[in-house]
Amino acid sequence: MKSLPAFVLATLLPLASIAQMMGGQLSTAIYFPMVDGARYEYRHTGGPWSTSAVTVRMGQTWAGYPDLAAMHTTYVCNVGVACAPDATDFFRMDGDGLRYFGGTGSDFTGSLYSMMSLANPEWLLKNPVVPGTTMGGPGGGYANAEGWGAAVYGTGSMMGTRSYMSAYRAMALETVTTPAGTFENSLHVREDRGSGYGRDVWYAPGVGIVMMNDGTQTAMLTGYAIPGSPPPGASAATMPFMPFNGLWWNPDESGTGYNIQVQHGVMVATMFSYTPAGEPVWYYTAGPLSRAGNGLTVGATLDRYHGGQCISCAYKPATVAGSDGGFTIMFSSPTAATVSFPGGRTTHIQPQPW
Repeated sequence: MKSLPAFVLATLLPLASIAQMMGGQLSTAIYFPMVDGARYEYRHTGGPWSTSAVTVRMGQTWAGYPDLAAMHTTYVCNVGVACAPDATDFFRMDGDGLRYFGGTGSDFTGSLYSMMSLANPEWLLKNPVVPGTTMGGPGGGYANAEGWGAAVYGTGSMMGTRSYMSAYRAMALETVTTPAGTFENSLHVREDRGSGYGRDVWYAPGVGIVMMNDGTQTAMLTGYAIPGSPPPGASAATMPFMPFNGLWWNPDESGTGYNIQVQHGVMVATMFSYTPAGEPVWYYTAGPLSRAGNGLTVGATLDRYHGGQCISCAYKPATVAGSDGGFTIMFSSPTAATVSFPGGRTTHIQPQPW
């Protein structure tokens, strides 16, 4: 039997454990899934809104930027309160993370139409990122939260030219309970977004934003539906099948392999390959499973790592060497899949017998 490198045989850990294994680095691609037709419902407290509903539409263009996700929000105002009735915002997940490109809507009272186009989009989620840890004891707090930021500028129909610095911190992985359920390993991000506005946002893997709090109002997820994914609380049986958990390969491409694990509707995989110069390299990718006809598909970024711990050495965290771009796996059955790589190459893989 042809064999894969010995380190392929390690079983993948749960998502949070993988982040710790890689020196705390975590792929954020699964924390803001963009699926056409997805719908999210929120309950608001402390502000002018009572509830809101968000619908996602893919393949949109805004301010000259293509391939964006448009998220249209419809608000229900509290009784006797004037508020913005709706808004549409535009986002895109690239190899280095999620950015906000602007959008349309009304002012806070819903009386004046507004539009914002960002020539330098706002960097909402860094990919990959190092979450901090929650501190115990009196005072609580967070330790070692990674931060990022960038200059943001653009023009708005009401505000004119806008220019400010945005700053973000990945506070920790936390468990968040909302009316829609309990979400483990939710990424807590602190945002400071110019003009003194700040808020805390919690992103759940395979779901998206489950809670937001800006100090005066809170939005909590009450329900959601993502096409191709099991309804919340449903069993995996609502999917046509579940892919085989374990080692995959193409028998005609011995020496390159895939360790695929699926839990809770999310696929996590490591891939072992080589650079054009023949040096070994390994990748990590993760994304939610979506139904595609009678099959399943996963789309994510192919993040590359190097420089980690040797087998007989003291611990040394791996280093992110970058992302090679978009990566897709199409499962036609539990034991057959087609992998599409950046650059257009495809290969057919199957579980490796041993």
